[in-house]
Amino acid sequence: MNTYKSKLPIKHSGRLFSERFLSRYDITVKNAAQKLYLHPSTLSRFLNGQIAVSCSLALKLEIATGVSAQFWIAWQNDYDLQQIEMLRKERIDAEPLLDIA
Repeated sequence: MNTYKSKLPIKHSGRLFSERFLSRYDITVKNAAQKLYLHPSTLSRFLNGQIAVSCSLALKLEIATGVSAQFWIAWQNDYDLQQIEMLRKERIDAEPLLDIA
């Protein structure tokens, strides 16, 4: 059974990147996409929470921001877990693999 619980909502990693770096430093999506070697539509989808951070994108974000790739991956994982918990209205069909008494 998953015991993951968060007190505050976690933002998607793309929204976090947008708020903490692009908005704060007035960087355009086009400029950021160029510096990250991404197509602007790919970056836009990430910023809008439509796609998750990948390992390769996390490494690019580390180079661009100085924030570790591990942080971006962990943040995305926390977000994904929170989304599952929030959307889960009924029991998830699964059982423990081992019977531990």
